[in-house]
Amino acid sequence: MDPIQILQEFGFPVLIALSMGYVLYKNMNWVQHELIEDLEERFKRLEMIIIKLIDQQKKMQIELRGIKSKYEALVEIVNKLIIRNKDNEKTN
Repeated sequence: MDPIQILQEFGFPVLIALSMGYVLYKNMNWVQHELIEDLEERFKRLEMIIIKLIDQQKKMQIELRGIKSKYEALVEIVNKLIIRNKDNEKTN
């Protein structure tokens, strides 16, 4: 129906009520579709960032284990060399 015809038949308050209902309907559709899609997209990006951070943390833990084992091996070698030098000094 034409807004002018509604105004003539039912009056100004009914026209305003219908107009506000239409505005609320459009607003709710916008909120439900556009904003929810945007929130889902942001959540997916955040989820990917968290997954990447977890992956990097795991890689760093693995790398740290490797560094620790190499450090322990070096300490063991140095200790054996020190003990060997002490034994050589005692025999000389």
